[in-house]
Amino acid sequence: MNTQTLKPLRHFIIETFGNGKALDAKAVLEQAAPSYPGEKYCSVPSIAEHLKALKAVGILHEDGSYLDDKGKLVSMYRISEYGLEKIEKK
Repeated sequence: MNTQTLKPLRHFIIETFGNGKALDAKAVLEQAAPSYPGEKYCSVPSIAEHLKALKAVGILHEDGSYLDDKGKLVSMYRISEYGLEKIEKK
């Protein structure tokens, strides 16, 4: 793996939302895992923290929530207009 060309995980996460779909941390991980094989920081808890941080700065907004099979609350996120503007500026 050539780590010099690997995007920071947070940038990968933002781009994952570029299609406008609502996603949770598990769905983002499913898309990210092939690009970050074996990386311990590429996990549901880590991605969930990134999603919360991106929400805090206005790039994502919470689009709903549900209870998973274990009864844990799972948040769904969608990119905001501000977030789309940031993606388009790249």
